Amino acid sequence: MLNSFSARKTLVSRLRSVLAIATLLLPAALVGCTNTTEAVPDLGHSYYPLAVGNTWTYAVRDSVWSAANLANPTSTATGTSFQFRETISEVFADAAGQLAYRLVRARRATATDTWVNDSVFTISATSNALVLNRGNVRTVELIFPPRQGRSWNLNAFNNNYNDTITAETRQYSAVSQTFTTGGGNTGLAATTYANTITTANTGLATESSLLRKVNYQQVYAQGVGPVYRRRDNKAAFTYTSQTPPYNQVFPSGAFTSAFTRRETLIDYQLK
Repeated sequence: MLNSFSARKTLVSRLRSVLAIATLLLPAALVGCTNTTEAVPDLGHSYYPLAVGNTWTYAVRDSVWSAANLANPTSTATGTSFQFRETISEVFADAAGQLAYRLVRARRATATDTWVNDSVFTISATSNALVLNRGNVRTVELIFPPRQGRSWNLNAFNNNYNDTITAETRQYSAVSQTFTTGGGNTGLAATTYANTITTANTGLATESSLLRKVNYQQVYAQGVGPVYRRRDNKAAFTYTSQTPPYNQVFPSGAFTSAFTRRETLIDYQLK
């Protein structure tokens, strides 16, 4: 009986020693097993922040040239200035069950006028792309991650006549570059953004020749969103000279039709 009691006493003593050692080692073990997480790389989504309440305001300048002809081979430009405001009004699940954001565009003639809703778009973003739905036409505005010279099919989700299934019609023309808006003769304050990406039409979606100039450029600033959009569509006026060798003549600044638009970010609010 005495031996049994002595054995239990020895066992209890040993257990106490083990618990004491474990107590001393536990903090060190916890330090050694600290749960560390690596920063998730930015795939490019921060170039167009999506959240309900985000608002971007743009100064817009449209220019239209009059049509030239043989009697008057000169085109005259007429400019119109106004403002756009784009607001993400809500988030919802689209037909595919993915999150989509409703973007409401409003317009006003001057900064003192009342905003009037102009149109509604939807935007959806996945890990691979950002898709804009405008008038039931879906276009791939960005692909992730951005990479200099990377091209893709702008109309991959619609049947635009310019595209084939393998067409590449949009391209990153600049990535991680500084970009300045305004300044010069724009009448807007110059604003410089440190980190931007620029997309431009390419392939079948663009043309730069003596006969026609067509292009669409967008600039996105990291942590801000779209800061500049530029659209050009100009068809040159030409005629055949009435004297030998009867060459085709391209009068400078003469167009059968010409339109340009510039949209410059002047204010934004992010939630």
